Amino acid sequence: MQKEISDYMKSHIEMLIEQTKAYQPFIKTAFPGLNLADASFNVIVGNAFSVFLGQFAMRMISPTEQDFAEFGQLVSQYRKKIDEVFS
Repeated sequence: MQKEISDYMKSHIEMLIEQTKAYQPFIKTAFPGLNLADASFNVIVGNAFSVFLGQFAMRMISPTEQDFAEFGQLVSQYRKKIDEVFS
């Protein structure tokens, strides 16, 4: 994955985590009984994936298999950070 895209993705995911922290009281009230860390991780990854594809589209290139693998590695690094928001 190009460094430019990787850097953009990191800052985007960080922003999403900060928003999750800000909305945490609402999330806990609106969705009691759910594993909120899992749900939030899935929402963040889904959003980040859309942005990931958009970054490639803006450059008129297609992501390679390696790019997809790197995306998976990148988002996996944030799992613990999201778990900490709800612990």
